[in-house]
Amino acid sequence: MQKKNFLIVGHTGFIGQKLLEKIKKEKDNFFLISRKISKKDKIKNEYEYDVFNNYKWFKFLKNNMTIFFLAYNNNLYELEKNRNYILKITKFCVCFNEYIIKKKIKVNFIFTSTATIYGITKQNQIVNEEFPDNPLSIYDKSKLYFENIFMNYSRNKNLNFVSLRLTNIYGYYLHNKQLNRGFLNKLINKSINNTDIKIFGNGSNQRSYVYIDDLIDALLITAKKINKLRSKIFLICDNKSYSFNQVINIIKKNLKKKMKIKKVKYPKLIHKIEKRSFIGNNSFFKKETGWSPKVKLNFGINKIIKETLMDNK
Repeated sequence: MQKKNFLIVGHTGFIGQKLLEKIKKEKDNFFLISRKISKKDKIKNEYEYDVFNNYKWFKFLKNNMTIFFLAYNNNLYELEKNRNYILKITKFCVCFNEYIIKKKIKVNFIFTSTATIYGITKQNQIVNEEFPDNPLSIYDKSKLYFENIFMNYSRNKNLNFVSLRLTNIYGYYLHNKQLNRGFLNKLINKSINNTDIKIFGNGSNQRSYVYIDDLIDALLITAKKINKLRSKIFLICDNKSYSFNQVINIIKKNLKKKMKIKKVKYPKLIHKIEKRSFIGNNSFFKKETGWSPKVKLNFGINKIIKETLMDNK
């Protein structure tokens, strides 16, 4: 049987590292691209490119290749100062698609987008793929532009495009260096280290959490069923959401100790998207693929705590 070709763009991040672990086991051909890679621990078919500024990496594209596009600037506040970011994303999307058309290459493209594209939702409002888009930040608007341009090009036979709008992804990750990301991981680490924890507002804001292993399953299922799923956008979430207060109580029970919690007013300059509550419904993706999250929040938090404590020894 002929081996498949995979390309992970953004393989050095949290999701990319976990995805690579799974793909390695399948013994398929894989190529890896990130903005910065370790020169010391460089592996086969690993390349360093700033993918939005240097398009020379297009030369690695192969016919019927499956691309997991994870790379993005996830710093919400940095992007608010960069109004040109959307133009950069737009240029990239057009250049990529014109390249594969010119070269007569067909690719499968799986994009990790964000559920924050839906904007502010009411406290108990349930969101699915039919919910109207209302992006409030440069980050969210640029992701929506990315989706729209690729969806338009996916009408051509050269592109199978699927966008997965992710909610809060969590799981143990030793080398997590992303700014303004990974709320739950950081909360657990602070709890283990007896660091004071500040909760903005009254702690009632709800979020949907998906364990990293469940997300990797969703990505691989999408790759497997790409012909069926092409030209669609899916919300990847757990159907149960938790308030910050509930999350803290779960951490407390698993750590079996008191935590230093302080509830404070929202900072004046905090972005309004950070004040959101979110309850999602994954029925559409489940119907199309059979996927649903297997890891419950209590189990996932307990697993992170155990792995962190073991690593700290």
